[in-house]
Amino acid sequence: MEANAVYDPVLDADERLTLHSAPEIVAVLRSLQKRRSMINVSFDQGREFILTVILAVNPRNGEILFDLGADARTNKMLLQATRLLVVGYEDRIKVQFATGVAQATMHEGHPALRVPIPGALLRVQRRDFYRLQLPMGKQIKAYVQPSAEQAERLFEVRIMDLSCGGLAMILAGTDVPLEIGQVYPACSVNLPGVGTVSAPLEISYLSDIPLTNGTTERRAGGRFVKLPGPMQSMIQRYINQAERERHLLGR
Repeated sequence: MEANAVYDPVLDADERLTLHSAPEIVAVLRSLQKRRSMINVSFDQGREFILTVILAVNPRNGEILFDLGADARTNKMLLQATRLLVVGYEDRIKVQFATGVAQATMHEGHPALRVPIPGALLRVQRRDFYRLQLPMGKQIKAYVQPSAEQAERLFEVRIMDLSCGGLAMILAGTDVPLEIGQVYPACSVNLPGVGTVSAPLEISYLSDIPLTNGTTERRAGGRFVKLPGPMQSMIQRYINQAERERHLLGR
């Protein structure tokens, strides 16, 4: 590997976590720009880096414009690198890609850096699990089995948010017999376009939320217990799918 090369995270990544569609990649980059997310651009096998922000994303010219780093020496070294590794966070999703040679340019009368828009971009959740907030109009239901002896008795709940670690839910009625600390043998969730995941669920909280109409709504949260790896991948795939749709609608 040449001295200025860096590991390209996309080459060995799970394809289900990788974006290849140009409109989707541009949407993610523009989200980072809008949020003024801090971006780490590293080179020389990670030994050198700058912290910056995205100033502009120009798909017509196939370029991303970055602000200069704080250190003039490092900026000069970066311009001599042949490959750059770019890492940022969109909410709590890690965005990572490799790109080619940076060039000096100007943006709104100030010095800036110009790099090519990548052909692939990796989005992975952090260890604390990114939670997908589900809009009210997009209802996903889960079915909780109360005990091993009651395999045919399932309680229906509506999911509020979902992650590879667990879920938050609205109980259809106050008679759903959930208890904090209790592990229920199965919680099944049908993810549209992906499939069904099922694992034991440990309840971590219960709460009665007052509503504006004077009634209350019971909510609960729980964590999956020993969720199999393939099912974690299914949830991650569904989260990626939902986030792609959100980005495209928000362009």
